[in-house]
Amino acid sequence: MDRITNKTLLALMLALRDLETPLNEEERSALAEAADQLSLDPDLWSGDIEPNLIATIEANGSLNSLFQKRKSQLEAVSGNIPADLLPTATELEAVLPQEEAVMTRGFDPVLEEGEEDTDEINNMAISIMATRDPAATAKQLNSFDRLKNFLSP
Repeated sequence: MDRITNKTLLALMLALRDLETPLNEEERSALAEAADQLSLDPDLWSGDIEPNLIATIEANGSLNSLFQKRKSQLEAVSGNIPADLLPTATELEAVLPQEEAVMTRGFDPVLEEGEEDTDEINNMAISIMATRDPAATAKQLNSFDRLKNFLSP
């Protein structure tokens, strides 16, 4: 996954954490579908997954406002975001429903030669979006508070 994709997914996770109104069933379903598509073929990001995800975000005014704010903050960060600001696999397992925690989704975070990013952000986003209530799941991840503090001036 590239930095633009990672920043988009991180912005969405932070927006979900800050969202005060619950997502409706259609929005939760769209996030789950995006998670399924990302886990099957992340190369479809720019062609299919991202446009559908952005359409879902834009259809929810509150979510879109939070998303745009966080995305602009993430885009202002030069270089990589420190890994200690992201939820760990252990933290994710603790908040994911038991039946979903058992199923591993996404790809092994392997850094290939010449590649700067791993699939950790992708895997985290897939796990969160695939839950029954992605916003509630994101709210339980305290690491996002550290990331928000890092992004805020």
